[in-house]
Amino acid sequence: MKSLKNHLSVILPLFVLLFSLQFTFLTDKIVEDYSKKLTQDYSIVVVAPKTLSSAVMKSRVKGIKSIEEISSKKILDRLKGNISSKNISLLKIALPKFYSMKLKSFPSVKEIERIKKKLLSTGLVTKVETFSKTHNRVYRMFQVLKNTAFVFSVFILIISVLLMFKQMKIWLLEHRERMSVMALFGAPFWMKSAVLYRLVIVDSFISTILVAGTFIFFPSIEKVKDFAQSMSISIPKFDILIDTSILLGVSLLFSLFIVSIVIRKMNKE
Repeated sequence: MKSLKNHLSVILPLFVLLFSLQFTFLTDKIVEDYSKKLTQDYSIVVVAPKTLSSAVMKSRVKGIKSIEEISSKKILDRLKGNISSKNISLLKIALPKFYSMKLKSFPSVKEIERIKKKLLSTGLVTKVETFSKTHNRVYRMFQVLKNTAFVFSVFILIISVLLMFKQMKIWLLEHRERMSVMALFGAPFWMKSAVLYRLVIVDSFISTILVAGTFIFFPSIEKVKDFAQSMSISIPKFDILIDTSILLGVSLLFSLFIVSIVIRKMNKE
């Protein structure tokens, strides 16, 4: 019972640490995927007195993916019943050209302002509509999500470190007598500490399996699926090979590093 309690006291902080780390990765992937979808839908509307060359505009303004002319046919068709064909023809000549510009990636607030200024400075464009209010609101929402996930992970990391240090000290005190006897017989450092290292390695594997199982099962919950669909987001699948390897590597490095620090510190004392 005591041994189980000791294991749980290490598994729990490791689980929380790995969970927060994977949650951060998941949030980044969701935000990145959603921003790609928004990039496909988002466009800048420009007004030009003459026909714009796609090649020229791309060379002058970085970040433009495609340029498509917006047809004024629908507007002119509505006016056909009110004005003569001659005036319609004159209006076609007088009307400026409207273009929809797609960008390569979802721009930041500063980037959108840079693109707008660059477009106007070319002398080929008379007006630019970036829909800045809507864009800025969405972009700030993305930044809040990323920053919140990062702060959450840092906070969890600090708590996990403190809990791990405390538990390692308890384990070391329990095995101190045995380690002292081994030291008298000239046992090397790694042999004296082998039991502690073995314990944290086992707990690291258990924590990794628990976190992996959580994130594999999580997207299959009906309420989670319904929420994702309502928000028009897709939850990335947990990559059993890559994601599990990353989590296991972090768990082992983290736990072994703390054990080594605690043992060396206790030996000096």
